[in-house]
Amino acid sequence: MGKKSSHSHDFSQSVDAVYAGFTDADIVRAKLEALGSRDIEIEIAKEDGVTTVTIDRTVPVNVSGSMKAMVGDSQKVRQTERWEGEAGGPYSATVDIEPVGVPASMHGETTLSADGDGCACVATMEARCTIPLMGGKVEKMMIGDSDTKIAQEFAYIAQHC
Repeated sequence: MGKKSSHSHDFSQSVDAVYAGFTDADIVRAKLEALGSRDIEIEIAKEDGVTTVTIDRTVPVNVSGSMKAMVGDSQKVRQTERWEGEAGGPYSATVDIEPVGVPASMHGETTLSADGDGCACVATMEARCTIPLMGGKVEKMMIGDSDTKIAQEFAYIAQHC
């Protein structure tokens, strides 16, 4: 079953401006750099009403003890977001994150809905890890790290989009 989390945020920006914060390569790169990622590669493909954003990057991780020995200070990850929707919203995405070389993954969903002149965003994530005896600790670490990064990402979008 994995560890789960849910986040919601009300933005003063329009749904289309917030959507750009997730799907415009220049904004995504600036956001990820501001949040400490490095070695960032972004590919955006649009086909049949779906915008697929694939991001390979190295992210800082904040772990201690036995987890630090396994993960270190950073982790390479591949993130794939599949966005659907039309101008004016709503928009929805499935999000898959896979740490390179670790038998773990995260899956989530994000929705963006117009709310007056602003936008409401809801993001859910679930972490899964198949490492015997350590899987629960890895899932908890992944969700905690994800919670921090989502809050930082929302704050960046609120300030820059």
